[in-house]
Amino acid sequence: PFVSIVVPAYNEEERVGPTVESALELDYPKDKFEIIVVDDGSKDNTSGVVKSLQKKYKNSGFSLVLLQQVNKGKGAALNNALKHAKGKYFICLDADSFVEKKALRVILPYFTDENVAAVLPALKVKDPKNTLQKLQWYEYIINMFYKELMGKLDCVHVTPGPFSVYSKRLLEKVGGFDEDNITEDLEIAFRFQANNYKIIQLLETNVLTLCPNNLKDLYKQRNRWFKGATLNAIAYRKMLFNRKYGDFGIIQVPTVILSGV
Repeated sequence: PFVSIVVPAYNEEERVGPTVESALELDYPKDKFEIIVVDDGSKDNTSGVVKSLQKKYKNSGFSLVLLQQVNKGKGAALNNALKHAKGKYFICLDADSFVEKKALRVILPYFTDENVAAVLPALKVKDPKNTLQKLQWYEYIINMFYKELMGKLDCVHVTPGPFSVYSKRLLEKVGGFDEDNITEDLEIAFRFQANNYKIIQLLETNVLTLCPNNLKDLYKQRNRWFKGATLNAIAYRKMLFNRKYGDFGIIQVPTVILSGV
């Protein structure tokens, strides 16, 4: 099937090039995917880098599209791409992430059920250098194991930015991404769960992401993550201990609230 790989980018001139080129190395027919980079009002040369890539790969057989918008945030950037995406599947690839070549061939066969809304690769830290990054490397490994276990109970509560693959049909059906949410990847997962759609977590293929290398950046990242998790769990409090939503309501929603607090 034809797929759309979307790279939302804000001030990512140093990272967007390697991210796009990692997607180009996917073991998948070049005429069966497009890459859409959304420049969310960057103040650096993000758009210039993408335009250079367009020239470099002009005759390569795949489509590299650049969308430019005033700064509205990641959710708005993804919705902008959703309006233009031609693929049956919509894939978010954060501009600091790098995907394995086999990823699409591993992930797409799991869309055998019309209620499967998203399929996720294992998310790991790329090239940890200092002690803080190495600790995060271990943390991500443990978290992926936990998510895979939760997946057995249909309890996956977040579809991370690095290479989450969505059914475009179901993504459009639930209204796209929340543009005012600080953790839009978590909110969309809650919305899928609220509609009793399935999210599948895999361990068979990986996507690598860059992680904070100092405590200040780590604090900013986790502050946003946990605030977003708590606020979204409160927003979807109707699911809390509600058997209509299965184990997600009984187990996962209270767990998200407690961990966020």
